[in-house]
Amino acid sequence: MRDPFLNRVLLLLGLMAVVAGVDFWRNRARGAKYREYAFVLIAGVAGALLGWANDLITSSISPDYFTLGKGLAEGGDLRWRAGVFGLKEGFSAGIIGGAVCLFACAGKSPMSPAQARRLLGALWMPLTGAVLMGVALPRIAGRFDPLGFSADLNSLLNADQLARFRQVWWTHTGLYAGTIIGLAAMILRRKQFSDDRASRDHSRPP
Repeated sequence: MRDPFLNRVLLLLGLMAVVAGVDFWRNRARGAKYREYAFVLIAGVAGALLGWANDLITSSISPDYFTLGKGLAEGGDLRWRAGVFGLKEGFSAGIIGGAVCLFACAGKSPMSPAQARRLLGALWMPLTGAVLMGVALPRIAGRFDPLGFSADLNSLLNADQLARFRQVWWTHTGLYAGTIIGLAAMILRRKQFSDDRASRDHSRPP
């Protein structure tokens, strides 16, 4: 039986191909959908790689986080399955983040080649934010338990396992928080660039 995630990815790619093809047929050289969709897909791939690496590492720190928290079955291949889980989650998050960034930065106007290059060049911001917050937040707040994991899992895990569970939870929380912060910075930077360019164009003599 085919993985539902793969079905959704194939459907997404098919819809993108159809819309980009129609856009090219109607607008020829002025068509920009393929650039926009390429940016969103690249953001998705970047998110997938980050999610895969993160869950591959964190599943070795706390397997319980993935078996109890994510519902993955126990087994010798847990790390591999956790990595695949992170890849899927990261791809979805990257697609959503890329689409939000595209809408905020380009709006309804077609994306120019220069805009596409600038957006691609700024993808390091959410990726770096995710990595930095994913590393820093467990060190800063790892002792805190805002969701009450210790009370809920006290009968299932010992003190060391609970500490590792919280550490991985804070890592994932930091990952998402850093991504959001990086996306916000990326959007503000692109919007500022667009506003500055518009001001310069408006100030030029006819």
